[in-house]
Amino acid sequence: MTAALLPAVDWTATPPAQWQALAEAHGTPLYLLDADVVAQRVQAVREAFGGLAQVYYAVKANPNLGLLRALAGVVDGLDISSGGELAQARLAGHDPAAMSFAGPGKTDEELQDAIAAGVGGISCESLRELDRCAALARRLDRPARVLLRVNPIAPNRGYGVKMGGRPVQFGIDEAALDEAVARLQAHGPALQFQGLHAYVGSQCFDAAVVAETTRDTLRIAGQLADRHGLVSRLLNLGGGFGLGQSAERKLLDLAAAGGMLQPDFQAWRQRFPMGTLLFELGRYLTAEAGVYVTRVVDTKASRGKAYVVCDGGLNHQLAAAGTFGAALRGNFPLFNLSRPEAEPTACQVAGPSCNPTDLLGVDATLPTPQPGDLIGVGQSGAYGLTASPLLFLGHDTPVELVRRHGEVSVGRRRHSVLDFN
Repeated sequence: MTAALLPAVDWTATPPAQWQALAEAHGTPLYLLDADVVAQRVQAVREAFGGLAQVYYAVKANPNLGLLRALAGVVDGLDISSGGELAQARLAGHDPAAMSFAGPGKTDEELQDAIAAGVGGISCESLRELDRCAALARRLDRPARVLLRVNPIAPNRGYGVKMGGRPVQFGIDEAALDEAVARLQAHGPALQFQGLHAYVGSQCFDAAVVAETTRDTLRIAGQLADRHGLVSRLLNLGGGFGLGQSAERKLLDLAAAGGMLQPDFQAWRQRFPMGTLLFELGRYLTAEAGVYVTRVVDTKASRGKAYVVCDGGLNHQLAAAGTFGAALRGNFPLFNLSRPEAEPTACQVAGPSCNPTDLLGVDATLPTPQPGDLIGVGQSGAYGLTASPLLFLGHDTPVELVRRHGEVSVGRRRHSVLDFN
């Protein structure tokens, strides 16, 4: 496997009888996550950067317990964004010391739990958050390990979602870093400086832009060491590696990005041999490793359009319906898992809700579905169930299955609306 060409997952390679057996055993709708595919992605990132950067998994992309358990010992650490994710990660067996905790709205309770657990890097997003961490650390009589999250001055380009280089709620403006250092040092041993964190955006497909923004983070960290003697033992370079979730496969060229950055990483390691570089990645690792499976309940025609109505839709897979972080509507890959050899047809793939936007496919071409067929929605391993309105209309949540070394287990059971009371 080359780092530039991550192999696509062919869900239709699994025989229809096996899909039917899974559906009969666990019901529909369901998610299937392939942990081995995620492990391959992690290894590809490591290889692309010559083993000079660690790989943290961003739990927000998919916090499934079974998946997190499968990734223990596979990833170098986890990026978390809440106290709930911290608890889930610990339940899955991950060491808090190998976690980075970011997010602009951390509560005192969350910060206290993170400090008490020994989280390896709490990314402070403001001067006030530095003060709060120090106060809580003194109360616990335990130092808080902190990163300074910086919002770089340089505007970023080429990122679909921009989270730095402009006015934003994330991080401390680069122009205010000297003030942040003074505040950090004033708190003395209550705060243990671990390093710097920069996450400028998501969904970047240009390797040169990834290299440019990563070098800018190295520049800021180097200036911090030169001006203040603060050496980043942990330098969180963010992520945002592009991976399109439409039917037309598009992803960042890892080999190109790695080739551009390896000399910079080698120079950094020579200057700071005790420093650790890391990327935090979610969608790039897990999106292609998951499929959402829903059963056709009905078919109908309406004014010249063929409709396929399924037992699952935007209530479970909001992103596939084009209403989660999508500027333009694009179909996710769609498969007829029951009859992949059927004659292709154009149709609208609709979910069960009374909402006209509940469409998993618009003018999609796939083997003609019939009632009872299982429809697979590819690219569903990231921001699927975790980003969907699960209580909308009160349908049961889908079961989440995790496949590892060919064995399938339940990663999260099905829940009814009554389970949330």
